Amino acid sequence: MKKAANYFSENKLLSISLLLAIISCLVGCFSADFIDYKVIFSLFGLMLLIQGFEQVGLLRFVAQKLLHYSKNSRQLVQLMLLLSLVGSMFLTNDVAILTLLPIYFKLLSVLPKFKGRLLGSVLIIVAANLGSSVFPFGNPQNLYLYDYYHVPLGQFLSWMSLVLLVSVISLGALTLLVAKDSLAEIDLDERRIDRKETALLAGLMLVMILVVLDVLPYQWVIPIVALIVVFYRRELFKTVDYGLLLTFVCFFIIVGNIGEAQFIKSFLQALSGKQIYLAGLGLSQVISNVPAAFLIAPFTTNQQAVILGVNIGGLGTLLASLANLIGYNLFRAYYPAETKKFFGLFSAVNFGLLLFLGMIFYFFIH
Repeated sequence: MKKAANYFSENKLLSISLLLAIISCLVGCFSADFIDYKVIFSLFGLMLLIQGFEQVGLLRFVAQKLLHYSKNSRQLVQLMLLLSLVGSMFLTNDVAILTLLPIYFKLLSVLPKFKGRLLGSVLIIVAANLGSSVFPFGNPQNLYLYDYYHVPLGQFLSWMSLVLLVSVISLGALTLLVAKDSLAEIDLDERRIDRKETALLAGLMLVMILVVLDVLPYQWVIPIVALIVVFYRRELFKTVDYGLLLTFVCFFIIVGNIGEAQFIKSFLQALSGKQIYLAGLGLSQVISNVPAAFLIAPFTTNQQAVILGVNIGGLGTLLASLANLIGYNLFRAYYPAETKKFFGLFSAVNFGLLLFLGMIFYFFIH
């Protein structure tokens, strides 16, 4: 009992989400249909594989290559941001963060005096969120909205390419705050990686990406991936952050009950285009941008307002995007003593960018 109490005390986000989920069920109801099982099981599979890459030494190998091509610490952060921005366009923001943050933390293990640790971590998460908004398959809300509204691809790209342009300029400016410390004398020990194990994990990761993109059904693919891991490295199951998975379950239950409220539906149907945009920004802050997209879309035909609202709305609070929660929990696992500082800087950067991008694109809404 004491061990459980300590666990929930250390995981405040889980504790709060569990309490709110219980309250929402008492006021509304509990339905298993509220839970997005694909998101939960996909995240579980991705966590398994990322830890596998860590154990076979692939993350260390990539970190070594990044050090080799970086002349100073600022350039290292800029390279990581570029990988996060481009990677999230094709691999989704969740996958980009789950892949790149552990590599970044591996680099930090040999850079104990690196002053840009917190800012670099925050910007990698921000870059993944903004980069994933560019294409219809970059994140769950775009997949849903692109299919729901049948948006022409050219129209979609014309809206989101402007977001990408402003994002690149903003992120580039923020990297100038990272000190230009020399990396010339720093190197990681040469270690070989097991090519067969790496190839197996890479193949499984490709399968998981196809699941995320809805090319393969998660119901039978993820159990197969898990079964392979059982015979390959069953100890990886101990490394999964089950608390984060439970947080997501609670979150879906809360959102499900909110979506059932009739007064919310009536309110959304009465909003204009710019108001829908602001609703997307605001709702994303408290229920996340994916549920916000599902909640708003059925009650408006203003495609542009919804798409821009929920994508830019991924900035802001930890809850604004599920990717934010993933990044926060990864940082907390590696640097528990610096979690408060990280949260403070994360909030400052995210709300600053939310205000900046939010104001600019408000004037683009028809």
